[in-house]
Amino acid sequence: MVARLARGDVNMPDFDGFPVGVQAAEARFKSAVYHLLRSEPDIRSSRLFHSCAPVQPAGPKPTTAPLDLIGQRLFVFEKSEGMNNVWEDLCPNYKV
Repeated sequence: MVARLARGDVNMPDFDGFPVGVQAAEARFKSAVYHLLRSEPDIRSSRLFHSCAPVQPAGPKPTTAPLDLIGQRLFVFEKSEGMNNVWEDLCPNYKV
């Protein structure tokens, strides 16, 4: 499995990214696209096992960092066969 977790958390104090509604809609769209791509045999894509859209609880904004992940986008994929870390071969100027 491979998990992709967003860096931004809508529940962090002083969060200045896209609003939670925009991020949630984007996460739902990406999830739908991955599920749609699985029905196309000529398009190779990783199988999406699970996804979560960010949630912002009602009430005042927290003043400390959250202890959970509910404010982040999460995608969990089946690990595809093949080579890892091919960016250096594809782009000679790629730096880690």
